[in-house]
Amino acid sequence: MSLPTPTLHTARLRLRPVDDADANDLFALHSSAHVLRYWDAPPWSERVRSERFITACRQMAEGGTGARLAVDRVSDGAFIGWCSLNRWNPDY
Repeated sequence: MSLPTPTLHTARLRLRPVDDADANDLFALHSSAHVLRYWDAPPWSERVRSERFITACRQMAEGGTGARLAVDRVSDGAFIGWCSLNRWNPDY
C-alpha cells in the first residue's frame, strides 16, 4: 500500500515531499562534515548520492513503509533539512 507523503504547514516551516529539485540542497547538507558530526554515516562525496536518496524517498512512499519530508523555511522558501516517518503502520 502506498503512503501519500503529506505537505504540512506551520507558521515558520513547510514540510513537503522531497523532489528532484532538492538534489543540490541535499548534497550540500550531507556533504558537510560539520552538519554530520553526530550522524551515523560519513559525509557524501558524490552528487549521485542525493539522487539515490530521492529515489529511496519515492520507494518508501510507494511501498507504504514511511515518508521523508523536506523542511523549508516559510519566510524565504529556503531548504533547511529533512525529516522522516519510518516503519509506518497503517493500523495505528
